[in-house]
Amino acid sequence: MTKLPFKLAAIILPFSLMVTNANAKQDNYTAMHKQLNIMSNIIKSSVNESQEKSVKVSNISSIYLKGQGVVFTINSGSHSRSWGNYNLNFSMPELPDFPDFPQVVFSDEEQRHINESVSQAMESASQGYERAMEVFQEQREKSRELEEEKRDLAYELRDVEREKRDIAYQIKRADEQTQKELATELKTLEKKQSIFEKSKKAITEKVADLKQKQQKRAKEQEKERTRYYQSLTTTLADTLCLYGNGLKALPKNENVSLIIKSAGDKAGRSYRDRIFVFGKKDITACSMDKINASQLLSKGSDYQF
Repeated sequence: MTKLPFKLAAIILPFSLMVTNANAKQDNYTAMHKQLNIMSNIIKSSVNESQEKSVKVSNISSIYLKGQGVVFTINSGSHSRSWGNYNLNFSMPELPDFPDFPQVVFSDEEQRHINESVSQAMESASQGYERAMEVFQEQREKSRELEEEKRDLAYELRDVEREKRDIAYQIKRADEQTQKELATELKTLEKKQSIFEKSKKAITEKVADLKQKQQKRAKEQEKERTRYYQSLTTTLADTLCLYGNGLKALPKNENVSLIIKSAGDKAGRSYRDRIFVFGKKDITACSMDKINASQLLSKGSDYQF
């Protein structure tokens, strides 16, 4: 067997070790990628098939951050029967990013998954947007009708006031017979004014009632949003306890993070995301029944962003 010169061996050996280590790390990332895909499917199926029928996951993506852990980003359709089966967030779901040119060639299975994700996102977006616009249009039309009624009555009342002033002016300068006729006309105008005032009051009450109903509807919907995302969070925690030990490629000292889109408080016209961070050790403990899902949630950290 021919021996390599000492200097050449000193160069080749470290390089070989580097290649071996790199391949080992890449193999570990490959395993991580597979496990994330499996876990994403498990989370989606587990939530969608849970006893809480209204709770749905429309799309879920995942990524691994070296030294920190895995992150699952969850989009929920948040459909509600009591609200006409529309998205409680009134927000358009994010579509998957499309690759830049040159395009990546996907396998048939990958292409099927992409098409399914896009289709679901578009369907959820369409339903949520259409229903949101329908509710908004109904409220706007009702408000517009009442405003038009108020405006018409205001014109009528101004005309009556003007006619009353004219008659009062004429009475001072008219003869006795004319004064009687003008007094009769004045009473007719006062009756007309009284009717208009009652109509004005009725419209004012309708406007107040409409605003009250809108505020009540908003509060009820906000309560339902809160209940919905609490239920979704509980279901996700249960799923991690049942299946989280499947993330074997994740180092023990790293975390599993859930980004639940639009699950936080309202910020302007949209909602903040709710983020939960769990240690893998706690998830493992939950999977071994050392703690329960509620305790897992209390041990994790959460915030809104």
